[in-house]
Amino acid sequence: MPMGSEESLIAWKTQAWTNPQTVAWYAQRMNENTGTNRLKNLVEIELCLRHAAGDRVLDVGIGTGRGSIPLLSRGCHVTGVDSSQAMLDQCRREAGKSPIELLRADIASLPFPDASFDTLISLNVLVHFPHWRGVLREWARVVRPEGRLIFDVHSLDHVEAVSRAHAVPVEELLAPERQTERYTLRVRAEDLVDEAESLGLSVVAIVPYAAVLGGGNRNFWLDDSRAYGYLWERLLSWMAVDEPLFRFGRFLEESLFAHLTTQTTGRFMAVLSRTSDPAANRTWLQRNQRINEALAHGLSAPVLSDVIPGDVAAWQAELNGHLDYRRNELMLSFFCTAFASFLDAGCGEDVLAPQHLAALRRYVRKWRIDKATRHFVKSWHRTPSVQEALTCAGVSLGAGLEYELTRDLLDAVGAFDEGG
Repeated sequence: MPMGSEESLIAWKTQAWTNPQTVAWYAQRMNENTGTNRLKNLVEIELCLRHAAGDRVLDVGIGTGRGSIPLLSRGCHVTGVDSSQAMLDQCRREAGKSPIELLRADIASLPFPDASFDTLISLNVLVHFPHWRGVLREWARVVRPEGRLIFDVHSLDHVEAVSRAHAVPVEELLAPERQTERYTLRVRAEDLVDEAESLGLSVVAIVPYAAVLGGGNRNFWLDDSRAYGYLWERLLSWMAVDEPLFRFGRFLEESLFAHLTTQTTGRFMAVLSRTSDPAANRTWLQRNQRINEALAHGLSAPVLSDVIPGDVAAWQAELNGHLDYRRNELMLSFFCTAFASFLDAGCGEDVLAPQHLAALRRYVRKWRIDKATRHFVKSWHRTPSVQEALTCAGVSLGAGLEYELTRDLLDAVGAFDEGG
């Protein structure tokens, strides 16, 4: 690993946010409504609000305070720690006149007695550090019995599942993250649960998210699909100004993927209780595995009935209501190009309204035609015999034919498709 030792990585990550100019840029990014930023903030903050217990809250790596400042309106007493004084100063400005205690401290060495807090939250912190077991032990120490720990981490289950399905080595998928500045902690749910159990902790919830957040929240299932790259990021960027699209993104994150498994998305929020309950931990792991096995055959109505709480028929009606808006239907169409084989096998027939299912299948078919056309146009003139025939004065002319040929082929296929 080119980043060097674990100690140097920890030191680099710890010092990364101490520059006031960098902190000012980060604070602006947290507050601005661009791309999927608003959706990510909402999903993470809602999880903190839903699962926090008691009124003594410690926010570790508090940053700008976006995760814990909303708890002040509940009457919670919030203490925040961060290794960066610049971040603490920014948090003080964000909190305004609201009472909040801020201290400079290391995330793995907290200056508090045992059992000092009812809830510990930490957003987008542990994902930067490799020594997560020692950090978790320290965090558990300062939480009272039956108190809560709430934090996010990237999912190694997700990457390993994609690796198996697509026959791409994990090392190849994660190669960019070997660089110090792009290091990302990825943890298997089973390893997290085992470590939690050794510390006398039990699972309250492990909530997958970041399925449609884009940016640095990579969903590896979407590689090599239309839901990857510039067009996908461009579509997601409309969430900042398109309220129906934003509500659909929220529906997918909170009402679908949050109830699935750690293989389905690249990130999850862990909610642990400082209560020893091995049976609850085993039950959660068994559920996670059972749903993984079911999802291997696609997302059908029986699977939804197993994972969606409440009235599944009402959930399906809400989904189809979202899809009546054209841009939402387009967004789901992009997403479904990554799972085209499931549509081929009939997946969705018992979930989607006929007009929406037909639209998804039509879009996936056109995407396949586009993909095959691009592959042919870029490859046919590179074979040795054709390349030789298309070379004049040492210059290959094949690439110059790509644009016109692409147009002609798509026009021909389109006419055939409409006629057939």
